[in-house]
Parts: sequence; C-alpha cells; structure tokens
Amino acid sequence: MKRTVPGLLVLLLTLSACRAMGGAPPAGSPDPSDDDVGIEHTTGDEPIFMIDWQGGYVTVQYMATRTPAFVLYGDGRVIMLGAQTMEYPGPALPPLMQRTLSESGIQAILAEVIDTGMFEADRRLDGAMNVIADANDTVFMLNAGGREVTVSIYGLGTLMADMDVTMISAEELEAHRTLEALNNSLMFEDWLPADAWLDETWESYEADAFRLYVRDVTDQPAEDDGLTPMVRDWPTNDDAAVFGVEQPLFGDGTRCGTVSGEAGATWAPELSTAKQTTTWTDANDRRYSVQARPLLPHEDGACPELSGGA
Repeated sequence: MKRTVPGLLVLLLTLSACRAMGGAPPAGSPDPSDDDVGIEHTTGDEPIFMIDWQGGYVTVQYMATRTPAFVLYGDGRVIMLGAQTMEYPGPALPPLMQRTLSESGIQAILAEVIDTGMFEADRRLDGAMNVIADANDTVFMLNAGGREVTVSIYGLGTLMADMDVTMISAEELEAHRTLEALNNSLMFEDWLPADAWLDETWESYEADAFRLYVRDVTDQPAEDDGLTPMVRDWPTNDDAAVFGVEQPLFGDGTRCGTVSGEAGATWAPELSTAKQTTTWTDANDRRYSVQARPLLPHEDGACPELSGGA
C-alpha cells in the first residue's frame, strides 16, 4: 500500500533530516587542496551546482513562492535556505542565506558531487512512486567539469526502514542513499577545508527583485497579530488592481508580476518586515494580499507557467 505524505511535510522532514544527520565527503574524494586538481567551471553568476524541488502535494501558492534549497554560483556565492519555523503568521519572505566560497571551497564541493558517480548523464529516478505518494522530486543540477547534467529523484528522504521497498531496484535504492548523503553533507560545512570560505559567517540574502503574486482580498477580514501592522499602503505608484498578469491555476484572480530596480528597492523593506498575512491598500481602499518570491541572481523575472498543485 502506498503511504501518502503531504508535500509540505516531506519538504520539512527532508530539511530536518539534512540538518540533523550531517555528513562527510566520501573517503575516495579527491583532495581539493591539491594543485593538480581543478574542476573547470564558470566564474560569474551562473549556477554550477543547484538543488531544487519540483512537484509534490503542495498548494499552488507554495509552489509559486518556494526557492531552491541550495545554489552554488561560479563566483563562489552560495545561497541556501536557512532555518525555518512553524510559527504563523511567519515572515513574508523565506529565510535565504548567503556566503562566498574560496576556489578551494568550490573545488571541494564539486569534487564531492562528481565523486558520487551520479552525474555522468541526465537521469530520472522515480521508483519510489511505488511506495510513497504525493512526494516531491529533488532535482540536482551540475554545470561544471564539462558536464551539464540534471538528476531528478522522487521522494528523497522519505523511505523508512519499515517500508516494503522490493518494488524499487537495488540500483535506485543505492542512488537514494548516495544522493541523500550528498544532500546532507551540503547542509554542513564542517568537512570543508579551513580556507573554504571568504566570509566569516552566513548573512541574509537581500534580494533586489521579486515576483509578486497579488490578490484582491477586500471582502475578507484583515488579520491582526497585535505586533506588526497588518494593513499598509501600497508602496509604489502602479495600479494594484491591474498589476501583472492573471494566473489561472490559482483560481482566485491572483495576478503575477515582477518588481526590480526602483520598484524592487521600494518593495524590499516592505516585504522584509511583513508577515504572510500582511495586506496592502490602494488609493481606492481596496486591499490586496501579496505573496513574494525573491529572485536569485541567475533568475529572470518572468512568471513561470505553473501546473499541478494540491
């Protein structure tokens, strides 16, 4: 019998496992401090390794605003999700953190990835669908060492010891173990060389552009947590009523558009101090909810065509 695991719970459990289990690079990994070792990669703001999530039994609102779990850029920047809480209402923005690796740090991570042997060619591993329902795909993308490889694996981190996994091949079970160990090790930097980081600590990632999902909620009561002002004035000169383009999958009139430049700089402090339930009022006293998706350095502002969802 399949076990149904709500998509959001899967993501939270996977994150918890990543932070709890830790991990170290395989014993056979090359020593990235060796001058003879050098994995070719770009040096700009193009991702050279990324871990993302797709699908799962999640709401369309969650799907629209979730971010990759881990992104390593060619210039050494790492952007990843920080600690998340279950408080409600939570912050309007996800807790993205950033830090910059030295070249030895970049090489250590790329060596860890390539040494798994999982990134020789694109592959999709979905055998766990025979055991788990409604899980998400964890998608690993490598663009380094002359390779552009995407590996997608369904239900990573959800297979438990008491499950009947006879319908999953031995090769795929080993892939689950390997990729989960890789995923876990990237959540901890203890195994990296002493000179791996150029920055002493992690800092908040301050986005300067956002995708905004805007919905008219005038007819709904405003929430008030007693601490943060929950109703604010629409901060820019555009018309909130016609902001962006309507998104049919939401089914409630939600519209999506992008703010960057001056508008992005105006929205950044608004969103950084807002809650999930904060609303904004226009000149006509109509009230709007705003769900924001910070844009990462490699992302364009186009609103993606969403599909699926709970």
